[in-house]
Amino acid sequence: MIKHIVLWKLKPAAEGKTAEENAGIIKEQLEGLYGKIPEIKSIQVQKNTLEGAGNYDIALIAEFETFETMTAYQKNPLHEEAAIYVKKAVEERAAIDFEF
Repeated sequence: MIKHIVLWKLKPAAEGKTAEENAGIIKEQLEGLYGKIPEIKSIQVQKNTLEGAGNYDIALIAEFETFETMTAYQKNPLHEEAAIYVKKAVEERAAIDFEF
């Protein structure tokens, strides 16, 4: 199995919404992909609950069977559509992918 973890720091405001509002939209959009993109084995999006200068605002944790199925997910038009909004709201991104 492959674990895909992405962390985002959001802009204070983007698309006419606050970072908190955008975090909710991103969570809803990405978790909504489950069941629509068959390669996703599990997906969850969590908003940061503790304020801290070094903390990121939101995290995606997803599981896939293989690196190939993860790539298929990333190229899926539904994921690409959600990624457009994410990119507009994000200030910084960090990610790690690993086999477990």
